[in-house]
Amino acid sequence: MTKEDFFIRVQGKINLEEVTDLNLRGNEIDSFLDCSTNLEALKTLDLSQNHLQRFFFLCKEEYNLQLLNVSHNKLEYIDDNALNDRMTKLKILDLSFNKLTVVNETMLQHLTTLEYLSLSYNPIGDGIHESAFWNLRALKHLDLSNISAPYFLSDFFKTLTNLSTLNLSWNPISAIPLLPINLQELDLSGTQVISFENLYLPQLRELRLNHMPNLTSLALNDLENLTSLETLSLIGSKRLVLLNLWSQIRIVLPRLQRLSIKDCGFKTLNAELRPLIQRTPVVELENNPWECDCNLEWIGLLNSARNLSRDIRCHAPDRHHAKLLAEILNYELQCEYNTSVIYPILWIGLSILIVAMIVATVLVLLRRPISQWSFKRRNGDTVTYKNVVESNNDLVRILAVSETHERNEE
Repeated sequence: MTKEDFFIRVQGKINLEEVTDLNLRGNEIDSFLDCSTNLEALKTLDLSQNHLQRFFFLCKEEYNLQLLNVSHNKLEYIDDNALNDRMTKLKILDLSFNKLTVVNETMLQHLTTLEYLSLSYNPIGDGIHESAFWNLRALKHLDLSNISAPYFLSDFFKTLTNLSTLNLSWNPISAIPLLPINLQELDLSGTQVISFENLYLPQLRELRLNHMPNLTSLALNDLENLTSLETLSLIGSKRLVLLNLWSQIRIVLPRLQRLSIKDCGFKTLNAELRPLIQRTPVVELENNPWECDCNLEWIGLLNSARNLSRDIRCHAPDRHHAKLLAEILNYELQCEYNTSVIYPILWIGLSILIVAMIVATVLVLLRRPISQWSFKRRNGDTVTYKNVVESNNDLVRILAVSETHERNEE
């Protein structure tokens, strides 16, 4: 159905003055102008999945419209007259899956009661102006996923004090911008971020870090300021192989209810994670290349409500391939050490020990006092000198007495 079909043929059959919800989804409407109809009571308008290139609300002093869905269209730019000061009651606006490249200061400035905004899947890049969101003080949910943004300026969200849900996923950002402190849900999935230090969001309940392409390790201590976090998701981060948690005075992630590390690159888990996993009700470990050896034995010994070893299917070694960890007896979880590394270390250690013993022997010999040294005389007798004070005069006197005694004997 085209716009002509609706405004000429269909409109004559419907009393639009009393309509509160109008669904024109999935048609061929390329533009929408309210002057062609009477939308006195309209609260919800769905124009998604059309060929929409422009829309305007110009012919009433004030609109009761609360929800406008223009997603999956061909919008390249939104005129200032489209979302004007007559839209005072609009709470939900979906602009996703269009062709927008710019979000300027005037495009959204009149939407002071807006609570939900989605700009996802638009080729915006760095086209968001610094103050584009500053008037949206009532905003609670903001979706900026997959808009090709290389960064988000620190001032983008500074006035959004009521924002509770923020989606920045699937953007090539490498740093987390300054975020509203009252944030409760944050999605950074598919981004280039690898550092989470100094992330201070004391009310955050859910953090999604799924499909992170560059994340190889995560120190859970970096999330120590997320004291209200209940859900931590790391699903599909294939390069993630290490999860650390070193002991601290206070408990890290004290309210965690769900930890999901499915479909990652984990071969093992350090036993230092035992306290966290022990107190977390839901832990998802499936579909990792687990190496079932002595380093995973502690998981089978956990005193938890559910047997986590039943979620671990072994990838290595070959003798345990495709087995569940729960099916393997503890004495069969042997660690295979790399002899090519251990043997050289042993030989080096042995060599160092031998050299140390030789040096110690030489030092002992050199430290024997001169007074205990012995010398053989010409006739084979041995003369031992004791308590000799080493001075030239004493040495001459001793030699002289010795020669006189020898002549007397002769």
